[in-house]
Amino acid sequence: MLRSLVRLYLVVLIAGAIAIVFINQSFGKLFHGRVTTLERNVNNVYAFVLDDYFRQHPGAERGPALAELKKHGRNGFTLTNLADVKAELSEERWRELRDGNLVLDENATSYYLPLPDGIVIHARRSEVSNPDVEALAYGLFALAILLSVILWVHYHWRDLRKLEAAARAFGSGHLSKRAQLSRKSNIYELSQQFNEMARQIEASILHQRDMMHGISHELKTPLARLEFGLALLQSPESPDRQRERQMALRQDVRELDELVTELLTLSRLEQGEDHLVLMRVSVDELLDSVAASMANDVADRSLVLSVSTAGRIQGEPTYHVCDPKLVARALLNLIRNSTRYARQAISLRAEIGAAGALVLTVDDDGPGIPLADRARVFEPFHRLDSSRDRHTGGFGLGLAIVRRVALVHGGDVRLESAASGGARFVMTLPALPLPVSVSVSVQDAAS
Repeated sequence: MLRSLVRLYLVVLIAGAIAIVFINQSFGKLFHGRVTTLERNVNNVYAFVLDDYFRQHPGAERGPALAELKKHGRNGFTLTNLADVKAELSEERWRELRDGNLVLDENATSYYLPLPDGIVIHARRSEVSNPDVEALAYGLFALAILLSVILWVHYHWRDLRKLEAAARAFGSGHLSKRAQLSRKSNIYELSQQFNEMARQIEASILHQRDMMHGISHELKTPLARLEFGLALLQSPESPDRQRERQMALRQDVRELDELVTELLTLSRLEQGEDHLVLMRVSVDELLDSVAASMANDVADRSLVLSVSTAGRIQGEPTYHVCDPKLVARALLNLIRNSTRYARQAISLRAEIGAAGALVLTVDDDGPGIPLADRARVFEPFHRLDSSRDRHTGGFGLGLAIVRRVALVHGGDVRLESAASGGARFVMTLPALPLPVSVSVSVQDAAS
């Protein structure tokens, strides 16, 4: 920080010095007319006195009088005439001199003063120079710059130290640490960016911790059953009992495979929209394929699944641009969730909403979900109290996948109360541009 302060001070000091040199060298030319007017006013009385002095010493007396006058001149001067100075001045300034006006040379360092009898006095401008005073003045100038730079840098230094302390604490594991700066601070926007970055990192780390905790918890039960089943296989039992044990082990292996598949799906969705395969799909075909995939599960539970599509225009089928496999996977998860709680009926409905968005709704006539639990049902590994058992509540990843599918499409999913009192899941997918202009059938989208 000290090095930055020194550099800033040197830059300001050099810039000030350049400005002073520029002023001294250029302002005489830039403001020549104004300086000339000021010099005429200053030397008005001086010209009158010189003219009177030379009138008192005409002819032969002028030489000794001029020598005596030069003894008292500080910068010295010479006497000349209009013809001799014509080559030294511009045409405009020579005319002014001929008209009896004092004029300055090009650099405004000397003047020409005409007298009534044709004599022209050429002398340097009177500039009192005192090196000690000038050095003191420039020293005060440099000190003023230094003090202003220190004052300016002090507030930045203080705020940067706060930001540095917050970053060091955050890097040491205090994930809740944030930079607290005043809104008047010049680095307030930077601190807000840091706080937002810290918030996202904290949320990501906490999410990963929850995921690891949930994964380890979910893996423990099937692994324990596998270990117990393998131990039982070593004990002497009847062939029928051995087959039952083997079937149970295969079920545990399938359960592990299903869990890993769900985790891989969720992990892929967490990476964002890079894995989207957008197609123009028929909404009717998409819903029919999902319903066909769930027909056996619904029939086994003696439920009725109704499918409807709204928003047709002049009898033409409705199309939408999305990733059909991901959307079908989300709908399958929603319907499977509904089959666990529905009493008699489940409905799947699609309609076109505002700005061409596709709105997919899944209703059931079950007991519904309490308002206090609705915000958490989309979290990974979250189960309601009434569905703690894995065989009824699944792994707790289905609704998390539904939310990620909606998010990677730029949409959302929400939980409401159905008209029958059960749960209503509403997934909204906004209209997206079509990468390839083809219409695709999605008969196998849910496979």
